[in-house]
Amino acid sequence: MQKQLVEANFKIIRTFLQQNAKLIVQTNPRSDWTYNSFEELVLSEGQEMASIPLPNSIEAGLPRNCYFNCRQALNEHPELNYCEGYALAIDYVLPVPHAWLVNSSGEALDPTWQTPAAYVGVAFDRGWLYSFLSSRNRDYLAVFEANHLENYSLLWQGLPYEALLRE
Repeated sequence: MQKQLVEANFKIIRTFLQQNAKLIVQTNPRSDWTYNSFEELVLSEGQEMASIPLPNSIEAGLPRNCYFNCRQALNEHPELNYCEGYALAIDYVLPVPHAWLVNSSGEALDPTWQTPAAYVGVAFDRGWLYSFLSSRNRDYLAVFEANHLENYSLLWQGLPYEALLRE
């Protein structure tokens, strides 16, 4: 039953992203940009990930602090990688922008949510992530939601090849 809910949530997330991306193109098209929105970027570059229970070695973080929680866990677990995109927990109504971690098997580990969820997002290369975030000279932890600091470079230029985690 739970697996069916997660599978249904993947479809809900993708439909949500497609509808929002279409609306943004209709209201504010940017033909000279690679992507018109982060929804479009995630649809193009992201992948579906199902959650697994958080292992005891990873401490659960504070609610509503997904970016911070993930960065803390990432610092302590070099075997994991950071993801951003959209997620939908089985007890949520709509997908939300979110951050989580991914293991080498492509499974989502979420130090913020303790309920099963479906995730559609981008897994970042660790070296690129740290370089990108440190170049901001500010303590903004989100790649996508704080990309206004780089004048939305990830939308108009697209994600650099080295940004994506490649297995």
